Amino acid sequence: MARFARIIAAIAFCAAPAHAQEGPRAAAELTQICRADSAALWGVSLCGPLLIVDPATRAVWASAPDRAGQLTAQAEGWAGALPAGVGIANSRLDWAGERWIMLARPLPDDETERRVLLAHEAWHRIQDDLGLAAREGANAHLATERGRTLMRLELRALATALRSNGIGQRRAAQDAMLLRAARHAAFAPAQADEYALDRNEGLAAYTGVRLGAGHPLQFALRTLDAFDSHEAFARAYAYASGPAYGLLLDQHRPRWRQEMAGAAPADLLAAILRPEAPTARAIARAGALYGGPGIAEEERARAEAARTRIAALRAAYAGPRLELTLSNPQFEFDPNQVTPIEELGAQYQILTLRDSWGELRAIEGALIALDFRTALAATPGPDGLSGPGWRLTLAPGWALAQAAPGVWSPIPAPTLSEPE
Repeated sequence: MARFARIIAAIAFCAAPAHAQEGPRAAAELTQICRADSAALWGVSLCGPLLIVDPATRAVWASAPDRAGQLTAQAEGWAGALPAGVGIANSRLDWAGERWIMLARPLPDDETERRVLLAHEAWHRIQDDLGLAAREGANAHLATERGRTLMRLELRALATALRSNGIGQRRAAQDAMLLRAARHAAFAPAQADEYALDRNEGLAAYTGVRLGAGHPLQFALRTLDAFDSHEAFARAYAYASGPAYGLLLDQHRPRWRQEMAGAAPADLLAAILRPEAPTARAIARAGALYGGPGIAEEERARAEAARTRIAALRAAYAGPRLELTLSNPQFEFDPNQVTPIEELGAQYQILTLRDSWGELRAIEGALIALDFRTALAATPGPDGLSGPGWRLTLAPGWALAQAAPGVWSPIPAPTLSEPE
């Protein structure tokens, strides 16, 4: 059966002429990036085996053989099939005896975007070796009116800093860190939550831009400008702020990557540039410089619409629902479509979630609790297996039962009562 699956996977890749060279091209680009860097940026080579997965078929192309014999050699690379229980995402993956740089097809057509993605995910593969293991942070404050306003102002100040030189750059960077400190002072968990994303996706994004983009400054500025109208900062803002702070540190503190220890990049920059304390007067001054009144008006309107939407979500998840216990979950989600819901968790608009009970796929949202121990899907149908925009596929040996009227949960099938 395993050999049959590998043959099918090989056929799937060979049968797609438009993507025939996708894997070898990406592997060659990754090699170019690694050779140009020569382990200078982080003191560790970013090179590693590359795995490209087709989400529709689970067919894979690999740049190197695995240690478990799951892949079959081809003319250019190796091919196989990713088992059903393994998540697919742009990330790192421990599978078949290797730690892979995993990318989901299709890869970006634009060469710069593709190279930035390759370097970004290559950093994730080595981050544990650097002592920078990933941590989770909810960042619920970034769905609030005040939190979003201060984040947008910070990103605008960072863009001004990158467009400036000398004292102008210094003052704009100081303003960015002042606005960041104001946000942390306004929301109790903000510093710890943002710290987690800054050191995970922020550093990966910086690495991707620094090593993958031919003109890192211009790429970082385009990203900052695009994020000014971003709808969901909670899991995504560091894709914009990470490269900006990293490039500023490259100018002001070149050895900062060797001095990370327990700090976030913005903290290292603040130690050099020493921004003002976030007094009301200082915040008002900075806000006026970066379009604060206009942002505040836009965010008031957005907050009103969000309150209506979140109230509807709260009602939906309090009603008939599917409740899933998470013990060893695997996630695939779009970080640009995550909505924190205070005291409940976060709504993931696009989500694939796997655990011992099977797989949940949602394209219109599902909720994961703050403690990451429970997931909810709203308004199940009569059998509990599907609802608006979601479907549950149970693993063998599992069945659904109603824990309470209208509340479905998977349970091991042997515990079900036998019919009389």
